[in-house]
Amino acid sequence: MAILFVGCKNTDQEYKVISDKKESCISCHSEMTGFSTHHDPKIIGCASCHLGNIHSNTKNEAHKGMVLIPGNLQNASQTCATANCHSKELNRVQKSLMTTNSGIISVDKTLFDELKPSDSVFHITHLGQTAADMHLKNKCATCHLGNEKTHYAGVDELTRGGGCLACHLNYDAGTKPNIKDQIHPQINLNVDNTKCFGCHSRSGRIATNYEGWSETLLSPKEVKNSKNHRLLMDGRVFEKTTADVHHKSGMLCIDCHVSQEIMGDGKTYKHEADAIKISCEDCHTQGKPIQSKQTQMDYISALDYALRGYKHSPDQYLVTKKGSIPLVNTHIDVKGNAFLVSKISKKELAIKPSCKRDAVHQKVSCSMCHTAWAPTCIGCHTDYDPRIVNADKTDGRWIEHVAEFGFLPPTIGVKKTGNNIEFVPAIPGMIMTLDKSKFKGNKSGKDQKFLRWYAPNAAHTTTKTVRNCASCHINSQALGFGKGTLNYAVKANSARWEFTSYYANSPQDGLPQDAWIGFMKDVNIKTTYSSHDYFYPLDLKDQKKMLQVGACIHCHAKDDIFLKQLTDGNYVKMLKAKKKECIIP
Repeated sequence: MAILFVGCKNTDQEYKVISDKKESCISCHSEMTGFSTHHDPKIIGCASCHLGNIHSNTKNEAHKGMVLIPGNLQNASQTCATANCHSKELNRVQKSLMTTNSGIISVDKTLFDELKPSDSVFHITHLGQTAADMHLKNKCATCHLGNEKTHYAGVDELTRGGGCLACHLNYDAGTKPNIKDQIHPQINLNVDNTKCFGCHSRSGRIATNYEGWSETLLSPKEVKNSKNHRLLMDGRVFEKTTADVHHKSGMLCIDCHVSQEIMGDGKTYKHEADAIKISCEDCHTQGKPIQSKQTQMDYISALDYALRGYKHSPDQYLVTKKGSIPLVNTHIDVKGNAFLVSKISKKELAIKPSCKRDAVHQKVSCSMCHTAWAPTCIGCHTDYDPRIVNADKTDGRWIEHVAEFGFLPPTIGVKKTGNNIEFVPAIPGMIMTLDKSKFKGNKSGKDQKFLRWYAPNAAHTTTKTVRNCASCHINSQALGFGKGTLNYAVKANSARWEFTSYYANSPQDGLPQDAWIGFMKDVNIKTTYSSHDYFYPLDLKDQKKMLQVGACIHCHAKDDIFLKQLTDGNYVKMLKAKKKECIIP
């Protein structure tokens, strides 16, 4: 391979030869610096990314057909994903949920009565003019990888889309996106949390949750100079609270989430829950971790291992239970201890074993006990304003109003898949009124609709400490009744639980504004409690069980021996042996 760096001259012999092709780009751009190792033009040239006419050193001719911002999904097949580079990756990315947004579209169309939850896969680029489609265009359509990046800029809180660049574009600290500075941004594997923040500080707000920030309705003026608040670039104000224990240890999003989730694995999925590969138990095993078998890695994992330059053996990693994906940034030492290596800093962290579950909590998920808090919002109202003129000159826009933001430990949700039941965190997903009366294209026949939907939630606010017994068994919000006070009223030889809600009842259905279900009311299988047909609140039988145990905890909250016997599964025996003064509802 011949390499020549010269000024702009019109002699074919002085063009740089790369991969058996003569390329004129370096004749003018020889002073450009800043390239990452694997994207250095000395190795791959300039045209492999930017295209253009490589046979001319006349500016106008050389720049014909040039792609100024390669990596957008609109040009990736000609730039990043050519046969010699990342063709397999493009196939995965195009089918990933971050490109299709299938789950978001499905839930939104269910909200607008335009389909059933079990309907097929969707793609954000195929939206039409229905009420749901226009709502998605107004509120969600920018948060997908296919949203085109059109100007030079680093990734920040307002960044959306950009295809490959959404994750892999990095400017050195202090450099500006200006080609005149002769500093080229790096394209590399340093995917820090800023790449996730722009989109994931919305909706479930896992990016802000992870760092310990909860959204408020405060204005920037109200929190000026406050150390306990954070003002985002879009004007939203967040309040400081408990950060995720993994964030505190210095871990990045990519230290847990594998490429097969983020970029996809080549398969098409309807919902996020279907595409997620990792679980708490993959790293935090019971007792000593199980060492992986010495099997050949898939190409995705092998490439990640090789490019990141890990020092540990590639045969001693943990694997996911779902899909058996190698966690190549983990390893097990000769003593059987597990470690995680942060993918950018290379900081090594010891992986702690999981808690030993007691006899009565086998069906309770790790996150149900180890989630410090989750976002809550109530009193939402969504309607259509035909008077608004949008940036693209079209008329009409969906507007959303929220009454209150908050953060609390999550509610208990019941996830039913086949014959399996698991108790997992739930948050108010949609307690809202949808007003379609001013949308001209409304064909549903209904102008207003009230929903009381909770949603399964991975809050990303993991804590080492677990919820105590009372925080579930004597907690109205945890049980689905909403925020308020549970009082155990004992009279003579009888007792009962009484509930006083914090919020007033909603006129639409008579339940407290933040509740999932009515106090001690059974679950009606014909009622929709969630956009997911496998997700329910506690039924009346479970509510009674929880509060019956709660009655005991009410008196014995500080009795460690009693609580130990309770969690060992001896509750039935304990009830039979209860003292006369024990009044159980």
